[in-house]
Amino acid sequence: MDGVMERSEFQFDPSQPYQLDAIASVVDLFDGQPKDAEKLVMTLRGAAVVSEADQAAFDIDLTQEVGAVGNSLVLDRDLVLANLQRVQDRSGLEVAPALAGDAFDFDIEMETGTGKTYVYLRTIFELAVRYNFTKFVILVPSVAIREGVSTSIRLMREHFEELYRPRGITFDSSIYSGKSPEEVRSFATSTNVQILIMTIDSIRGDANTRIVHQPRNQLNGLRPIDYLKGTRPVVIMDEPQNMESRLSQSAVGELDPVFTLRYSATHKKQRNVVYRLDPVDAHDFGLVKQIVVAEVQQQGADAAPYVRLVEVRREPSWSARLELACRKADGSLERRVVRVKQHQELSDPRLTNNPVYEGWRINEMSIEPAYVDLTRHGFLYEGETVGGSAGALYKEMIRETVREHLRKELMLRTKGVKVLSLFFVDKVVSYLGDGTSNDDASGDIVQWFDEVFIEERAKSARYQELLPQVPSELRRAYFSQIKRGKTTTFQDSSGTTKADDDAYELIMQQKERLLDENEPVRFIFSHSALREGWDNPNVFQICTLREMGAETERRQTLGRGLRLPVARTEDGYTRVADRGIATLTVVANESYKKFADALQKEYKDAGVEIGRVRKAEFSRIPLPSEDGALTNGQLGYQRSVQIWEHLKDNGFIDEHGVVTPKFQPNQLGFDLHLPVDFAWAGPVIVELIERANIGTYVKPVSKRRARALNKRLYSTPEFEEFWEAISKKTTYRVAVDRKRLIENSIRAIKEAPAIDPLRVQVTRAGVKVLRGGAKGEELGTRSADLKGSYDLPDVITELQEATSLTRRTIVDILIGSERLAEFISNPNDFIAMAKRALQSELAKAVVDGIQYERIAGSVYELRELQKDGEAEKERFLDQMYEVQNTQKTDFDHVVFDSDVERQFAELLDSREDVKLFMKLPAKFRIDTPVGPYNPDWAIIKQQDGEERVYMIRETKSTLDYSRLRPTEVAKIKAAERHFQAIGLVDYARSAPGAWRL
Repeated sequence: MDGVMERSEFQFDPSQPYQLDAIASVVDLFDGQPKDAEKLVMTLRGAAVVSEADQAAFDIDLTQEVGAVGNSLVLDRDLVLANLQRVQDRSGLEVAPALAGDAFDFDIEMETGTGKTYVYLRTIFELAVRYNFTKFVILVPSVAIREGVSTSIRLMREHFEELYRPRGITFDSSIYSGKSPEEVRSFATSTNVQILIMTIDSIRGDANTRIVHQPRNQLNGLRPIDYLKGTRPVVIMDEPQNMESRLSQSAVGELDPVFTLRYSATHKKQRNVVYRLDPVDAHDFGLVKQIVVAEVQQQGADAAPYVRLVEVRREPSWSARLELACRKADGSLERRVVRVKQHQELSDPRLTNNPVYEGWRINEMSIEPAYVDLTRHGFLYEGETVGGSAGALYKEMIRETVREHLRKELMLRTKGVKVLSLFFVDKVVSYLGDGTSNDDASGDIVQWFDEVFIEERAKSARYQELLPQVPSELRRAYFSQIKRGKTTTFQDSSGTTKADDDAYELIMQQKERLLDENEPVRFIFSHSALREGWDNPNVFQICTLREMGAETERRQTLGRGLRLPVARTEDGYTRVADRGIATLTVVANESYKKFADALQKEYKDAGVEIGRVRKAEFSRIPLPSEDGALTNGQLGYQRSVQIWEHLKDNGFIDEHGVVTPKFQPNQLGFDLHLPVDFAWAGPVIVELIERANIGTYVKPVSKRRARALNKRLYSTPEFEEFWEAISKKTTYRVAVDRKRLIENSIRAIKEAPAIDPLRVQVTRAGVKVLRGGAKGEELGTRSADLKGSYDLPDVITELQEATSLTRRTIVDILIGSERLAEFISNPNDFIAMAKRALQSELAKAVVDGIQYERIAGSVYELRELQKDGEAEKERFLDQMYEVQNTQKTDFDHVVFDSDVERQFAELLDSREDVKLFMKLPAKFRIDTPVGPYNPDWAIIKQQDGEERVYMIRETKSTLDYSRLRPTEVAKIKAAERHFQAIGLVDYARSAPGAWRL
């Protein structure tokens, strides 16, 4: 396979809808900001009526002193608030009545593994294109994350250059090290986009501790921080929850940012939230791996938590000294000897603060002989231990992980996917033992791993072939290092020291090497110190060889392996979203139920309602227009809360959003009794409630099953003929009726709401642009109308770039709209309105004017279908219908995405006149102007006992076009024309009660 490989870069998909939504949510906050703000400010300073004293305040400006080319935001708070409210409502978030805090601070919440770094880097370029912002500082809490960000920029550079160089954007990125502070000069004075990555420690503190605060001769006696401040940078904070101390906050303020964007999966403090992609959304959209729990438990008395009796005392009062697993202030666990009185609960916060000891108490104590009687165990004599046989358990956990690894290796090697397993160990010595390196490591864990690996590999010749190396070549540990002279030693660590940074740097910089098939390392051992930034997309197994510690530990542990895997292809590394491959197996020493419950509690404590109905659950349901047709608009947060309250008041959910037994949608006559305004949304609401269950996100390994392929089916002449008929390829062109498009566009622009003129307000701090007339008038002489006072943007070119229409067509539409006066008084808002109107009308015209023509080739070759079928992966039983008449279809189980699909599969299976049916694979895709379309079902039906009819069916919950989103309707209409063009006329939609078979 390596022979054909030419590129080892990662491939990035520029069209992921959720990432584009996150980017648009930030960019739209500054809607109305002129692109040439700098020029505008200079013009206005000259044009506005300003007293000499105020003018002097303008001139003594750091920006001019350092010669900085900076960002200039000229919108006022009211305008930004109005934009924020629009963005929040669109994203299904609670709409804020006012801006939080004095500065412009915005939160973007994205679950681990969903491409947060890609999103904020691309946001930089979109802000540069749209508003000409050019200076960006990325603040990170640690060297590990700094390295991760730097690696990301290196990997993504080519991708961003391809996207943005044609739009006139070039960029430089650098790491601020503090070694040569003069590097800030080129950042401040360059005219292209500048990205500077800094750790919070490099600016936190004062002149005595940080170079950034010290005057430098090379900088004309100014401090490096003055150069940064002079640019008014956009500050992007990566993992801001680790930079919430008062010192950190004041350090951010010292940069004098024009605004601050905070990106995290777990914000400690909420400010102005503009976008949220929580774990529930990430799983629903298939953006992260499915979590599977393989439980390995001690049986019988050994299943107890750890307790060792050190001694029993009678003086000054009866007490026992027990060694127990106690929780430290940072949340990690350590074994400590504590003094325990009779009947005292061992989980007491003053003793262990560890819930594993709930229900454990001392009933009785004795000195001759020395023992205690424990509620959950019985007699425990001095020197004896309960729950100490972790070794046997850990060895079984390693075995389970190795088994799972070998199984996946066999499944995925041919697909170019390298499988990695990650082990977290309690102490370095458990791995290294008396050794000093990976080669001479002799700890218990190494001995167990090597022994188990050799045993498990010997069970199959295929395993031996896949991984012939000695175990020590396949495993590698990344621990915190201490260098003394020429010797290097490893240490246990908290995760925050400089020595930790070395370990993380090593693994972060080796991300690509770890993914390379030729690099033998597949089993990675790390210390318990877990941090953000440490991940690899191809971790498929996580095994924790220690007790779970802090509250967020499960979530943090999982985060290291949730990223979607990548496969090595001719084009480089590409993401694999296939749910049969993208699963993360957690090998845990607790039962599946216990793990799921504990994970749910952790999410709840972090404010994420996983396994519950969230208040914003119904925000994104498409909104109908007055005539009942669905639009691209959404229900929004306020209406979602009304539905949530209704469900609670009627007893379908409790006050925490947990679904109650009263919710029985499959019972005859079941009704949510929704208010009349929401009755139309009933079926969608039921579907969303059904999804709110922890079992949707975390599944036991026992619920997994591989599908069996009906091999013979694909090689029959009947199937070959059928496949050739349905998979013919087409090309399309769009013929747009220009006259009609112009008429409709003119009407749309005329009907759009009026646009307030921009006005200017001059203050000591600078120039601000406001919308609207009334407010401006209150400001009296200090306010002036902007009409004609600065250069207007090129409206025709901007609209042409957004729509690809000819200049002549755009000119005809703009003149016909009779609204150009509003363009002169507020150009940016006018262009945004015209863009929306034209794009909407164009989308309608495209669907009406599409024409397909058959060409040579197939949308999905039969040989590819056969190959993919043989490599079919396992699925989960709750996503599959078990076929009764297996000769009629290609697999013994049909994978379904909704209950409607399950019902349809059952119907097809039971109908005698249906001779063959199959759920079409995701690779069967037809091109349409609104994106690729994947039909649901292909069917052969026998009519009158003889003639065979080929059918394609799309399953929906309703046949009513008005109940589908406009893009869905457009795809279906395009598909109808594609199938007509290849001579397959029997294409239709099916819905319960009208299956159209």
